[in-house]
Amino acid sequence: MDALNSIERIWQFTKAIEQAAAVGEWERAAALVDERSPLLMSIGAQQPPAAVAQLREIMAIDARIADAAQAAQRSLGAEYQASMRATQNANQYQRIAQF
Repeated sequence: MDALNSIERIWQFTKAIEQAAAVGEWERAAALVDERSPLLMSIGAQQPPAAVAQLREIMAIDARIADAAQAAQRSLGAEYQASMRATQNANQYQRIAQF
């Protein structure tokens, strides 16, 4: 497979990863990253300017996805902490209500 075809496949994977991340399907996004990784590793250092431009766009998309993943992780962490506090409050109420 030539470099341009590889980069096109990488682009397709990247757009699929971006879509999965946009709808919160992080497990799917991670699986797609695993599939895309060997293609990225197979790309040589010397690429035509058009390929380099597309690879830069892929890197920019990856950076946005990483930012979204961090934001989702913070949000899920906050939700988890709130759920744990609510559970503790409910348990405390049940203990008090039994007296």
